Amino acid sequence: MASGELTARVARVLSQRLESRGFDVLFDHGQNGVDATDKLGRIVSWFGPNYESEARLAFLDIAVVLRETGKALVLVEIEESTDTPKVLLGDVLATLLGDRITFREGRNLEVGEWTALIVLARSKGGSHQKRADFLENRIAQLKPFLSTPNASIGGIVVDLFKDERELESKLITQVERALAAEGKVA
Repeated sequence: MASGELTARVARVLSQRLESRGFDVLFDHGQNGVDATDKLGRIVSWFGPNYESEARLAFLDIAVVLRETGKALVLVEIEESTDTPKVLLGDVLATLLGDRITFREGRNLEVGEWTALIVLARSKGGSHQKRADFLENRIAQLKPFLSTPNASIGGIVVDLFKDERELESKLITQVERALAAEGKVA
């Protein structure tokens, strides 16, 4: 399976569940001719006054945006090949340290306490869930000490999956939980 293919498949499932409920599901790794072109593009955490390559800190895979307000309610990063702490911490901290999140360079996604950041990683070996739980807990302790605009993101989830079925299940559960927390369940 090509890199990003799994992410695109679960993003399509999420899109089918949420688009009719007033959400835009934006994602990277899609396919022209298969996916709506206005929903495909890079979702980037970046810093400074100007969007440029040196200002990019992290690329995210999926954003669930409330269509009526433009608020990003959920940001998702899916690690298809690793669950190492260095990568998971990099995903979370590079997002939180940024000044803004944009889609396709021009669409600013408003983030705040209403936004959940979900990082899901494939665990190929033994169970590393204890380690993922530890990272999630320590990040929650660290987050109040960050003063960047993206650090206003509310909940952070770090979880693992073993296969596509579990990824889809966990992604849907976590996204629905985040939407319910904001009272955005249809």
